[in-house]
Amino acid sequence: MSEPTSDSLDKEQLEQLHAATLKASEACLELKKLCAVILVPVGTLVASFGGKKPSAAVFVAGFLVILAFWVADSFSYFYQRKLRGAMIPIWNRRAARCSETYAHTPTSGAVRPLRAAFNASMAYYLILGLLFGIAAGAYSLGLFER
Repeated sequence: MSEPTSDSLDKEQLEQLHAATLKASEACLELKKLCAVILVPVGTLVASFGGKKPSAAVFVAGFLVILAFWVADSFSYFYQRKLRGAMIPIWNRRAARCSETYAHTPTSGAVRPLRAAFNASMAYYLILGLLFGIAAGAYSLGLFER
């Protein structure tokens, strides 16, 4: 068995970080799907306690479910970005060891919790929240039977 080299160790570390990043990315997608799946039973369960008629509690429960998944997805996204950031110095080390010039290493800004919570991939929760808000507004205007 040959002695490990700096390049082979860096490559192994990049592969491990990449695999962890993919898992975090998959978790984000699964959270979005799970949120959509859970909203209907939660609304049904809350409505069943109110005599099978919609009430403000249905909308509050819906908003809380959306908020809980948004926060969980934000954490997953935050750590996904942290993992990607940890890969950059390794790419730079590997690029520095190349005999030819390699200037295509990725760059990444600092990951902040607020940026993790409010990025393009979180638009899903914003859209769900807006739909629930429209439905809650219609309910409060009496457009649903009470």
